[in-house]
Amino acid sequence: MNNIILAISAHPDDIEFACGGTMFKLKEKGNSIFLIVATNGENGFKIGHQPRKKRIKIRHDEQLKSARLLGIKKVYFLNYRDGYLAYTDKLRDQIAKIIKQVKPDLVITFDPANCSFESINLSHHDHRAIAEASFDAVFAARNRYLLAGKPHAVKTFYFYGTSKPNHFENITEYIDNKIDLIRTHRSQYHDEKSMKDWVKSHLSSYTKKFKYSEQFRVVEIKQPFKGKIK
Repeated sequence: MNNIILAISAHPDDIEFACGGTMFKLKEKGNSIFLIVATNGENGFKIGHQPRKKRIKIRHDEQLKSARLLGIKKVYFLNYRDGYLAYTDKLRDQIAKIIKQVKPDLVITFDPANCSFESINLSHHDHRAIAEASFDAVFAARNRYLLAGKPHAVKTFYFYGTSKPNHFENITEYIDNKIDLIRTHRSQYHDEKSMKDWVKSHLSSYTKKFKYSEQFRVVEIKQPFKGKIK
């Protein structure tokens, strides 16, 4: 494949929990991967009390450890406050500028169309904000005039955290790799066995086609006209 992939998350660990198996599979196929993490994740800390600065450092370190396992080329920390991420023009433009730098073929992020509000974790304030900002950043990046720099047109979205999946990625071969990625985020769970059991149970429930899978809503981004953007 040898594509360039930009994954966009609200928090450290979003990518690993939502689509770590797929990410590892894409890396094994020779794709180049970049990652944006919008917030510091300091308020989603589950292993005892630590001062805010210490929590931020721990979560950054965990994300960087995971990124090394995935062979991620670069992690862009935007350093927003966890739980207070808002869709602003600034956030959209930050993401769009990174898209112009990285020039990804594929963007992987939360599904902006998931408005079911059936899960307070999935429909988290920050998840909704990053989903919409990422969607609009792809438009801004391909526009000639919104931001400085040469336009770049992303080809495909892979939306995770979706309530209307149209694609199930077989990660049976990569389930242990996914668990290894999640394991780096030690601040997010108390007991490793319960984490493994939850992951395997969760990923075996999406489809009967595969033992373990991750689900996405895949959207091909069509040009409004034929021809190359100059």
